[in-house]
Amino acid sequence: MNKMKRGRQSNFELFRILSAFLIIMHHYAIHSTWHFEEGTINKQIFLDIVGSAGKFGVNCFLLISGYFLVKTSFKPKKIFLLWFEVFFYSVGIFLVMVFYSKEAPILDWKNLITVGMPITFNQYWFVSYYVLFYCLAPIMNILVKHMVRRQHIFILLILFVFLSIKPVIMTLNGMHSNTENGLWFLFVYLIAAYIREYPEYFSKSAKNYFLKSFVIVSVIFLLIIELDKYNLEAKNTLSKSLIFDISSPIYLVLAVFLFCGFKNWRVRTIPVINLVGSATLGVYLIHDNKFVRPYLWKELTAYKESYNDSNLVVETIIIVVSVYFICSFIDIFRQKIFKIVHIA
Repeated sequence: MNKMKRGRQSNFELFRILSAFLIIMHHYAIHSTWHFEEGTINKQIFLDIVGSAGKFGVNCFLLISGYFLVKTSFKPKKIFLLWFEVFFYSVGIFLVMVFYSKEAPILDWKNLITVGMPITFNQYWFVSYYVLFYCLAPIMNILVKHMVRRQHIFILLILFVFLSIKPVIMTLNGMHSNTENGLWFLFVYLIAAYIREYPEYFSKSAKNYFLKSFVIVSVIFLLIIELDKYNLEAKNTLSKSLIFDISSPIYLVLAVFLFCGFKNWRVRTIPVINLVGSATLGVYLIHDNKFVRPYLWKELTAYKESYNDSNLVVETIIIVVSVYFICSFIDIFRQKIFKIVHIA
């Protein structure tokens, strides 16, 4: 979810906005409480489709970041600005919730320490790993610069097998598997670097990549439907991590195809898109704050829990779009304030 202060390109900003929407959809599905009618799976299928996109959205953000970081130098100021924005939302939201929360008192030393050092204490897991990702980028760039194409491909294949294919095989055999996020971030960075270093291999039309993406999305929907049907009838259910995990191979391929599609999509500069795209990190920091999360999904929008069929679809669209644009408005306002006080 990193930000490019200069020369924002609307095609990448559109991709960034799409990715943020997918992450909100994921949080909407997994953090809400749902009521299911016995013997029916339509609602489960819909929520699984909505919820499966979150970690895919993370991969999209990583591809955008890696694609630009491979050609840029390390800037300590960028780390500071990122930290300050995270600190601002972490502390600001906490103070608001201290005065307005209806739950048990949250003002204690443990919360004061964690909200005061949100990156250190992993208040936002993505940001904590992204800081590591950004700090290691200069070292990774040296590696990328001195590798020939064959070596780059070899590293990507090895990492793909061990980080993406191996977990699938282990899950199908009933074994627990968990890909380490830090290593996965570096893997996706190397994919983005490969796309940047060898553009001639990713020069097909945007339409071509979007068509391939549509086919993969269709396959994902079918897999989710069949997986839910199987789990409804089978004694030994299959883990949904086959599709939902950040290391899912099919979602990784989809992220790459969509990224290439947006990269090759010639879009004129659209100021409003660039403005909304600049707020994607803020959208994440606001709606997925640990104090906002339960209030947003379990209280404020609790009415949706028993909805079914078309009512659920309509309410899902309304809630996700509303959350995105309200959070965007808040962050755009925050950006204006920061500029006024020269924090930018």
